[in-house]
Amino acid sequence: MKRGLAILAVLVVVASVATAAPLRIFMNPKFTGLSYFQRCALGAGDAAKLLGVQFTYTGSEQPDVQLQVQALENIVSQKADAIICSAIDLNASAPPLRTARSKGIKVVTYDADSAVDSRDFFCNQMDYESAARAELDCALLDSPEGGEIAFIAATPTSPNHMAHFNIASQLVKTDPKYKSLKIVALQFDNDDEAQSVQVATNLMQAFPKLKVIISSATPTVPGACRAIEELGKQGQVFATGVALPSTIKQYLKDGSQKAFFIWDPYWLGYMSMYVAKDAVDGTLKAVPGSKVDCGKAGQFVVGKDGEIVYGKALFFTPENIDQYNF
Repeated sequence: MKRGLAILAVLVVVASVATAAPLRIFMNPKFTGLSYFQRCALGAGDAAKLLGVQFTYTGSEQPDVQLQVQALENIVSQKADAIICSAIDLNASAPPLRTARSKGIKVVTYDADSAVDSRDFFCNQMDYESAARAELDCALLDSPEGGEIAFIAATPTSPNHMAHFNIASQLVKTDPKYKSLKIVALQFDNDDEAQSVQVATNLMQAFPKLKVIISSATPTVPGACRAIEELGKQGQVFATGVALPSTIKQYLKDGSQKAFFIWDPYWLGYMSMYVAKDAVDGTLKAVPGSKVDCGKAGQFVVGKDGEIVYGKALFFTPENIDQYNF
């Protein structure tokens, strides 16, 4: 009789597992149409399939703060289990994310962080200082003798862009490696490639001695390359920073540009999905030193304030650009 009850208990547990609804995890990028975020979503979607998660990629087609807030509010109303969000604005995204957390929804930011108290974890592609150094290193590859450099960010409230700029500003003052570089301007283009062409053109006209234009935004860098080409400044002015290899390959191949970098957005999205799933399951806590296994993306360590750094930069030059096809 006892054996029969034991078998029945096992059958009940198996049945309950089999009928349990899958976790519902939503990914909300700054805007959906950018190929960078689409590649993040591809990685998150592949990870979701392996983890048995119902995955939804949703948001605005434009990088508009209010539209992102509305999208997040809509996700919260759908009773998601977790939200993976790339914040346009550090603070504007925080209220709906705080509401989500108050309702038991786990929040993971990726690419660009929101206010610390509005999320559980931040999957950072690179720590801010490493990214700033990578930008300045690329600038020196472009112009070994140094000279004037200018930055283009999306907006004054873009968390990662402004952090990179602020750290770079300190590095050129304090690190002898970068003492030959002089920052002359910071401009904004709202993550819009067409605007970036005009902004880069304005910078070259305002600063005739400008050597390098730097940006952390993937739409901006190819826009700056176009502007250089349109003004006939190839070999005189260079663009660098964060770029998808597919968007800058032609400029490396024709010799007009020398160096760019990025991380693979696929693995950032993949990693973010594992972090979100473990956060919902309760197997991952925001305790410094905790480890999270993100499958094929690798194992990572939780740092201060729940930050988890991917930290695998890829540098593109004319010699290696053909190795990359995303």
